[in-house]
Amino acid sequence: MTTLRRIMVASGALAATVLAADPSPGEIGGQVAARLFAGLMTTLQEKIASEGPEAAIAYCRLEALPLTAEVADEFPQVKNVRRTALRVRNPANAPDDTDRSVLEEWLAAWNPLSPPEPVMKEFTADDGAKELRYYRPVPVMATCLACHGSGAEIPGKVRAALQRDYPQDEAVDFREGDLRGAIVVTFDAE
Repeated sequence: MTTLRRIMVASGALAATVLAADPSPGEIGGQVAARLFAGLMTTLQEKIASEGPEAAIAYCRLEALPLTAEVADEFPQVKNVRRTALRVRNPANAPDDTDRSVLEEWLAAWNPLSPPEPVMKEFTADDGAKELRYYRPVPVMATCLACHGSGAEIPGKVRAALQRDYPQDEAVDFREGDLRGAIVVTFDAE
């Protein structure tokens, strides 16, 4: 066998291996959700540590949506990435019926010591397009309570910033370990 033929055979075998190793939407969804969650939490913790929790409010208002879009852009297979919850701070993150059903199912069975596994759901958009959605639960962590807790957990400056920036805020009165919401990664269904 000639060297060129060996290279072609080896390239074909490598291409077949790469194609067979293409990650599933669930695997990609897991990578996207992990990347977004880590990016958001790292930056929020840094902001809180260096500038206080009120800086986290400004960060979320101005930077969280662009970071979400940036993460989505890193994965060409992904149609959209977003965050949602049953109690939202930003109305742009309000759940649709499919989101709500997943979140309500998780909430009904929620155990902070054993959170539910991510799920995949099929969805039909208003235009008839079929989508696959990967949902990853997001629990409330101790860091979150400075902005999402209740009473004395939310400092006065943070409460004032929330009232100013999010007058219809529903995302308070959580305890550590509660279900906060979900990261949703959307794919075109094939």
